[in-house]
Amino acid sequence: MTLVRDTVAAFIQEEGHKVDVSVIDESDGVAELLFRTRGQVFSVTTHERNPDFYTLATAYEIPDLARENSNNTETLAIVQGEYPEVHFTMAHDGGLFIAAAQEQPGSPEAFTRAFWDVVNRVRDAGNTAIERIVDRTESKAAADKFINSLTMGER
Repeated sequence: MTLVRDTVAAFIQEEGHKVDVSVIDESDGVAELLFRTRGQVFSVTTHERNPDFYTLATAYEIPDLARENSNNTETLAIVQGEYPEVHFTMAHDGGLFIAAAQEQPGSPEAFTRAFWDVVNRVRDAGNTAIERIVDRTESKAAADKFINSLTMGER
């Protein structure tokens, strides 16, 4: 019997991408498959005991200028409302966030048929989140500068 992780890894390789497979928990059959597409590393988690459940995720680094923004979590929640199938998690003390989609397509073959759609949804949601985080940070900085110039009488 072919393992779920091998089926998904073979599909990704047939699509022209190198795949690194790491077994996370042999007894539960959990594995992580890492691959790179368009300059971004993605992770697929497979479960041998539950072959119709997958998680596809990627990380986004928050630019230095936006890392201290206390609204980043709120911004991610707003974007998550627009992409309800993608969940965001802040990590590394606000230095990055993870965008992940959990899929239950019914079989490894069904997952591979929808694979690139899932990758694109996760990528679109993550890119939207980064844009909004930067926009909010820049808008706040511009507003703060304007307020400071008014209070200092520099207008």
